[in-house]
Amino acid sequence: RGQVLDALRSLRGAALLDGARGTEKADLDAVADTVVSIADLAFRLEERLESLEINPLLVRGSQVEALDALITWR
Repeated sequence: RGQVLDALRSLRGAALLDGARGTEKADLDAVADTVVSIADLAFRLEERLESLEINPLLVRGSQVEALDALITWR
């Protein structure tokens, strides 16, 4: 979780997560929890999972929602 938070803070567009341009500030803890949950799912699926893509991931404050996902099975 700490590594995910560090990665989020190091993004080139990290200022947008802080509420730039009048947008709501993202709850980075909620985003990190979501990313960790997705990574945990992928880990538990082991070799059955070929790929998992989520794009976009909508973040509004503490609301984090995958708007589209693609899962490819082996």
